Amino acid sequence: MATLEKIRNKSVLLFVIIIVALLAFILGDFLTSGRTYFGHPTTVAQAGDATVEYQDYQNRLSQAGEQLRQQGREMSNDVLSQQVVQGLLAEQLLKNEYNALGITVTDAELTEALTGANPNPQAYQMIQYLASQLGLPEATGAAVFDAMQNPAKYNLPVQVGDELRRIWADQEKQIEQSMMQQKFMNLITGLYTYNKLDAKSFYDDNATTREIAYVTKDVASVADEDIEFGKSDIKALWESEKQIYELNEPLTEVNYIYVAVEPSPKDRMEAQQAVENALQGLRTSEGTEAVATDSRFVVSNLKATSENLAKSLRDSIAGKEPGYAFLLERSGNSYTLAKYIGSTMGVDSANISILRAAPGVDLGLLADSINGGASFASLNNDSIQSQDSIWTPLENIGLDDATRNALATATVGKAFVLTDSVNGQEVKALYRVNKRHAPVNYYDVATIEYTIDPSQETLTDLATALRTYVSNNSSAKDFTDNATEAGYAILSDQVGPSSVGIGNARDSRKFVKWALDAKKGKVSPMLQDDRQSYLIAMAVMDKYDDYMPWTSPSIADQLSTRARNNKKAEKLMADYAGKATDLQGYASAMGAEVQRGNVNITTPILLTLGVGENELQGAIAAAEKGQLVGPVKGQHGVMVFEVENINTESRPFDEADYGTRFAQTFGLGRAQSPLPLLLGSDKVDNRSLNFVQSVGE
Repeated sequence: MATLEKIRNKSVLLFVIIIVALLAFILGDFLTSGRTYFGHPTTVAQAGDATVEYQDYQNRLSQAGEQLRQQGREMSNDVLSQQVVQGLLAEQLLKNEYNALGITVTDAELTEALTGANPNPQAYQMIQYLASQLGLPEATGAAVFDAMQNPAKYNLPVQVGDELRRIWADQEKQIEQSMMQQKFMNLITGLYTYNKLDAKSFYDDNATTREIAYVTKDVASVADEDIEFGKSDIKALWESEKQIYELNEPLTEVNYIYVAVEPSPKDRMEAQQAVENALQGLRTSEGTEAVATDSRFVVSNLKATSENLAKSLRDSIAGKEPGYAFLLERSGNSYTLAKYIGSTMGVDSANISILRAAPGVDLGLLADSINGGASFASLNNDSIQSQDSIWTPLENIGLDDATRNALATATVGKAFVLTDSVNGQEVKALYRVNKRHAPVNYYDVATIEYTIDPSQETLTDLATALRTYVSNNSSAKDFTDNATEAGYAILSDQVGPSSVGIGNARDSRKFVKWALDAKKGKVSPMLQDDRQSYLIAMAVMDKYDDYMPWTSPSIADQLSTRARNNKKAEKLMADYAGKATDLQGYASAMGAEVQRGNVNITTPILLTLGVGENELQGAIAAAEKGQLVGPVKGQHGVMVFEVENINTESRPFDEADYGTRFAQTFGLGRAQSPLPLLLGSDKVDNRSLNFVQSVGE
């Protein structure tokens, strides 16, 4: 009883402890994930009232990746993911604008864009590709649509029609969005018009050249010890143009060490020995058996005529006997070996006519008609489609042996029926060989690629060294200060929620997540990419919310140089202001010579002074002919000048012409993406890193 009484007395305390522990668990998970208990855990990004949800993001990312694969293109998934986020946000924001402005695409407009005489450019590419792949008699949207609705008419399997419907529906949706966006951009661009002052200003800026005589004194003539310069000057310059450094999203400043995983000298020696052994084996064995079991050697077989061989390959096998193996090329970490297998006689191409028909049509009777004198075109109807007199290669285009042999040996001028199998279904077609090139000599050549990869020993050594360095330098300061002595180079970057990676490190967005989650001063463990192509370690140097500060290494050096030059230019102004009444007098005072040159206000480089001299160019443009002006302070020094002549283009001012040029140069239509325009003052809240797997500790 006494024990039970003690438990009752302490039950309230136990209850409080349990509740506090539970709250700590929930709060800790919230602070680390930021999306489990509050907010919208499925929102990938948000801007204003537009959101990108995870399922839509994943679907679009998958579609975009598949399109790239079909096009034979490659893009980092990190880069692609951020393109998808921006694209989906833009679509949502545009939909809001479409609804507000009443912008629509009618069924008639969409039909015309897909099947009309002048299809939408995006649709045109799809139509050309599908018509070519399906072997349609016409490359038009109407023909593709008909094949989609009636695949049997074109001797196509039923599943082809189903796939075409999927492709067509997807393309229809994309083209509708493209047409609506174009209408919107046309509307916005139309709102941007020029006035007479704009046109005249553009004419004056581009058509007027001032011939000047001038004297300059460079800031480099002032020694650092001759001016008072400090951090307050750098900060003052930053404050004067603070808006330039406003951030669209919080950024984290990181210093990092990047170690490329490359073959060691030992790896290269072993690779060279492996290649020499492979060559010896290729010379003493049939075909490419000597490297068949070694996955490091990738074999490709080529059958081509002499003129279709690469010159280096053709020259190497000239006069050689079959079985000859040799090193064709060595470049960086790659070897290319080759072996001349032998040669055969074959037909390179034939002129053929082909007819396909719907199931149930007797191709044998059609062959009799053709052989009796009927033309292929005369047999065309809703169930029969033909193509006449087509030159087609017979080698290296993926023809099966039966089809290639039939076309190479068939009697010229006599139609015949050829049966084939596609996806398990029997497919028949009627062929006639009209002409055939004479047999030519084909060379059978095997090329063998070998790439030197870092060994596991090399990877282990590199990883151990970097891991040891990180362990011994666990503060951001030590990590940065001791790198050079340890043989590492320190690199810097600023990363935020929208960053696709750290510097140029491929597939490193997951490392961005670590940097954003870590506190200032934290050093990461040794990290490695999924391809084992590099190692990386980072130190979080600072965190920025609203503005990139003047102390940031990414801008501090250039601000320091500009601020120091500004102080030197001010000293030069004080030294030479009022020292003379003409150019020659200023030249004597400055120890310089009078120079001459032509100045146009739109020219990015000002004579001998360089770029960024906006104040000087403005002063020259405003000066009257014969007027002595200066000293005027610039970015690189001071200038005294006199406008000697003002020249304009021979053609007179035309308001419409120069107004149009003005609009083309500065108009809103120049924007590559509508997203900045649609965002206005809103900022993107990019939460996509919440869905990236954590790395490190």
